[in-house]
Amino acid sequence: MILKAVSIRLDFILATEGNMENTDLFDLAERLVGESGLLMVDLSVKNTGRTYLIRLLVDRPERVGINECAALSRKLQDAMDENLLLSGENYRLEVSSPGIGRPLSTEVDWVRSVGRRISIRLEDGSFVDWLDGYGSGILKFREGREVPTQDIVSAVEVLE
Repeated sequence: MILKAVSIRLDFILATEGNMENTDLFDLAERLVGESGLLMVDLSVKNTGRTYLIRLLVDRPERVGINECAALSRKLQDAMDENLLLSGENYRLEVSSPGIGRPLSTEVDWVRSVGRRISIRLEDGSFVDWLDGYGSGILKFREGREVPTQDIVSAVEVLE
């Protein structure tokens, strides 16, 4: 997961123009997500005029419930207040799971999708199957198929 964390962090820092307070927010969110036993899928901060919108997407293979998202939101908000992050600024914090239909393409996506039914499109066709495992860049499906992630054109989770 280190590569994905570095990628999310770099995207986050570039999107927030390297603002040190936002870098502290990333570190704080990453720590709290890990302590909660979840995977950080994405973190974004957008200035929407008078308010900042902070959106944190989390998941795990067994799925994330609304109560877990609410608990993590409270922990993150309390920690932001304690650390004076965005002090004096109006912000709205949203913590949720990515949901079905979000494109799958990263290592975190594959890890969190184990045990789920996904639709895969390759250059030479497509299929829908249950993802049984992921490791070393290879997806392993219930029907015995193994697919290197670099061969995937697109992938999404589908309803059972």
